[in-house]
Amino acid sequence: MFNWIRETIHLFFAHFGIGGQLLSFISATVTAVVLIGAGLILYYIIRIILQNVIKIANKRFPSQWRTALLRERFFIQLSFLLPALLLKNLAPEVFGEATRSAALFAAFINIYIITNVTLILNAFLRAVRNVLLQTNATKDKPIKSYIQIVSIFIWVIATVLFISILIHKSPVVFLTGLGAFSAVLMLIFQDTIVGFVNSIQLSANDLIRNGDWITMSKFDADGTVEEINLTSVKVRNFDATISTIPVRQLITDSFQNWRGMEEQGVRRIKRSFLIDSSSIKKTTPEMQRRISKNCETNLCCFRENIVDYLKERNDINHEKIIMSRLLPITEFGIPVELYCFANTIVWTEFEEIQAKIMEHVCITLSEFELQLYQRK
Repeated sequence: MFNWIRETIHLFFAHFGIGGQLLSFISATVTAVVLIGAGLILYYIIRIILQNVIKIANKRFPSQWRTALLRERFFIQLSFLLPALLLKNLAPEVFGEATRSAALFAAFINIYIITNVTLILNAFLRAVRNVLLQTNATKDKPIKSYIQIVSIFIWVIATVLFISILIHKSPVVFLTGLGAFSAVLMLIFQDTIVGFVNSIQLSANDLIRNGDWITMSKFDADGTVEEINLTSVKVRNFDATISTIPVRQLITDSFQNWRGMEEQGVRRIKRSFLIDSSSIKKTTPEMQRRISKNCETNLCCFRENIVDYLKERNDINHEKIIMSRLLPITEFGIPVELYCFANTIVWTEFEEIQAKIMEHVCITLSEFELQLYQRK
């Protein structure tokens, strides 16, 4: 039905005195170019219609999925598929059955279709990733790792199909010969396989999630986890720098995850200071009147006073431990440690609470005739 295209092109070039193998080559090449050109025109028509329909539908009936697919150019890749399928079916009629030109063009179209389908699937996977990362139930999971492993699997299948087309063998024959090559494949994809297993361990043990605040001094990481992929975890530090931590290191090394603090809405205050031992003395009646317990020394009275002060503050959590304790004596004085929890996880508010407590400590020391240790 469509063989007139090739015949018209053949007669056109024969009119200029071209013949033999050269005429066959030129007519086949020009015919292929004409078909590809027609396919591109059809692609642009389909693309314009499809994208406009999707955009209009998205404006009237907003959809997170459609928006994600548009952003990842899913419909653009899909627009390439129909023209390619039409060219594949037209090739035998245009070039003739069982001709070399038809076989070469069919091989080219088949490779293109495989590539196009692979790109369509990957665009869909990226859209799925973006939607899941915005969904409350899955946004803290290592979705990118799972999407990457599926994407790699799809490209492996596509590569097998490419090779089978080029060598004119069934994919089954090619896969049968991969047994001896499996060790090489394992070596090539070693990092990918190990990364995937580590990502599964991170997720299964709930060690880390997207959005967690983690601290890992070995990699100068102190900030929020932005991305978990097959090989690394990206952390945006509080100074706006980016730290990249290998996934394997999060399994084998120790790191600090502040998620528990954020879930409870409190943050621990643990501050210590040194008291000059020479300023410690017996308590006076005036000091005793200021506290609810009997103490023998001014240091004891001071510690009880500070605990009462912390219990009176509304920004300190009263359901958790509030205490003032003595640490082992050092050559520089007697360490006193305050231990409590602030009712906030906001960094600036937390630091302000700590500052006010320590300022109160400095003022109150003199009232109990105590002095901070200072190196002279």
